[in-house]
Amino acid sequence: MSQKQDAQRGRVPSLAGDHCLCPMLVPLEPKPVQLEDGSRAVMLRDPYGVLDGMAVVTPSAYWVLAHFDGHRDLREVVRALDASGLKGVRLEDVERVAAEASAAGLVFGPAYEARRVEALAAFRAGPRAPACAGGAYPDDEVELREMLAGFYTHPEGPGARDGRAQDGVGVRLLVAPHIDFRRGGPAYAHAYRALEGSDADLYVVFGTAHASPPHLYTLTRQDYATPLGPVATDRTVVDALVGALSEEEILADELVHVGEHSCEFQMVWLRWLLGDRPFHAVPVLCSSISHLEDPEAATSRFLAALARATAGRKVCCVASADLAHVGLQYGDERPPTLAELAERGAQDRHTLSFLTAGDTARFHRHAVVDHEKRRLCGVAPIYAAMRASGRGARLLHYGQWTDGTDMVSFAAAVG
Repeated sequence: MSQKQDAQRGRVPSLAGDHCLCPMLVPLEPKPVQLEDGSRAVMLRDPYGVLDGMAVVTPSAYWVLAHFDGHRDLREVVRALDASGLKGVRLEDVERVAAEASAAGLVFGPAYEARRVEALAAFRAGPRAPACAGGAYPDDEVELREMLAGFYTHPEGPGARDGRAQDGVGVRLLVAPHIDFRRGGPAYAHAYRALEGSDADLYVVFGTAHASPPHLYTLTRQDYATPLGPVATDRTVVDALVGALSEEEILADELVHVGEHSCEFQMVWLRWLLGDRPFHAVPVLCSSISHLEDPEAATSRFLAALARATAGRKVCCVASADLAHVGLQYGDERPPTLAELAERGAQDRHTLSFLTAGDTARFHRHAVVDHEKRRLCGVAPIYAAMRASGRGARLLHYGQWTDGTDMVSFAAAVG
């Protein structure tokens, strides 16, 4: 496999030779920003959790970095920049950018690899820290408990919590959002109200891996810390999956757990709902399957190994999944109209009808047929949870959050 193919798959290339001859940019998420002096810049975030903090570069420097694909040498980069319209860039300018990027760990090489090893060791030294506490939800236990309880009595919520309810006995599939609590809290409450009194002892939480690493499923052995107490990861299950499928397949991209919120949000709700009752979880981050015509073959090996590893257990599969993403932030040329929001809602409900029917193949086909318009980001976790549980799920709640410019939709369902 070439370095260029490695880059497209998200793999770390060989560090043999001079890595600056054909530099390859590490996975980064660019975001245009305006600095205090009014100038424009590009903020680069590492979704894999290797690089600490954000890097800020000029737009022209980012355009140079964007041409570091591991295939072109620096002279070819200069020619490509010239052809793209960025005139007057000299070889020494590109060499300087390459050297600074290498030293900062922005391209694959010794500096990045050293940071990756250090970051992985730090992550594995303790429980996975709650990345979103103090932001998406309070880091204070009392405030957090009040927030979660308040979503039940919200006008869009399911009503006051009844801690004596036993609705969750026998529930083996739960679909909940992963939008931040303040925008989708009542939908979470509908989902977890249906899990009240759950008799499961193991919760396999399938979350969207927004960085979409090359392996379809990425796990960790680390417990998940929350402001309400830790959620213990079932290492026996993880070890069984590693034994069946290999460390490379299961844990090579483990650092995506560092900043990914999709599993974290469900761990918070599970810890709150189940209180002091002992239980274990298996956090599974799912890469996109929206590009696959039929994901059954690609996913069967992992799901069969998971079934063997959890045989005899009372397992509830939790899909942490949002639905449509439309608007300027997501690449549309204008905000959605009210009519378009209604149309997206009808499309979402049609997709969810296949969840209700337990038809994984038709669910996937309908979810991705208009991917460029709806951009459903919860396809992979819902698909995996449906197949792992062998069930469909009854729709409890459907919602859309919008600020007039963008919209994210989500649902709660139980089976």
